[in-house]
Amino acid sequence: MNWDVVKRLVAYGRSREAETGKHFRFTLTTNGVLVDDEVIDFCNKEMHNVVLSLDGRKEVNDRFRVDWSGKGSYDRIVPRFQHFVERRGDRNYYVRGTFTHHNLDFTKDLFHMADLGFTELSMEPVVCAPDDPCAITEEDLPQVFEQYEILAKDMLRREREGKPITFYHYMIDLEHGPCIYKRLSGCGSGTEYLAVTPWGDLYPCHQFVGDESYRMGDIWQGVTNTALRDRFARCNVYARPQCADCWAKLYCSGGCAANAYHASGDITGVYELGCQIFRKRMECAIMMKAAEADMAEER
Repeated sequence: MNWDVVKRLVAYGRSREAETGKHFRFTLTTNGVLVDDEVIDFCNKEMHNVVLSLDGRKEVNDRFRVDWSGKGSYDRIVPRFQHFVERRGDRNYYVRGTFTHHNLDFTKDLFHMADLGFTELSMEPVVCAPDDPCAITEEDLPQVFEQYEILAKDMLRREREGKPITFYHYMIDLEHGPCIYKRLSGCGSGTEYLAVTPWGDLYPCHQFVGDESYRMGDIWQGVTNTALRDRFARCNVYARPQCADCWAKLYCSGGCAANAYHASGDITGVYELGCQIFRKRMECAIMMKAAEADMAEER
């Protein structure tokens, strides 16, 4: 919304690269409303990755993604995203949506995105208060699990036909994968990266912004709440008792600290509903790896 700040931040980062011997990888997430050729050209030059927010079918996207007048964004943003992806070429991007209790048939949204020409896709389950009408419930899980199976089978079909799509949550490497440190520590919120608010405050990640007890400092004084930083440094898969016997623990590294906090009140707790969904995704991803190996042998 403040494009000049984006450009100035990137310019500052680039100016620091030579001084520090580091290389910054920038990512921009956009809802598409303000995308134009200047934004596209800048992103293609400076952004390692671009995330394009689209929830799927018009009626699904426009349920929540509306402007100040209440008008949905689908008709405006889809042509812009298609133009963006065409201009982006082989550079990294993905189209990312959120599914809720209202669109448990979310594979239809993913396939709709694929039909629009987008091949790099992600669809996240909503995380919100349990009494929110959008919330995924225990009763929803059988349908959610079925959708992930439908998606995996269809992706294999598309691969056989030479028209593959990528789904972010099915991207696993069974031979190498992340180093053991990342398998244990996960995203590194509060230690390896911080969220910076427009007013200069520092938080472990964007999902803690506004919770004063999780304010870590500011851009002028740096991290002043070192006790909180140390808590996050210890927040690994072994700090979560519920993870001890889970077969998928070294795939998720214990899961999202923010989700755990909002679900259990503790960053070392777990978001059980999210755990069940994650395990199902891993089952599907592993099944696909086995099927792909069989296809390779057949060739």
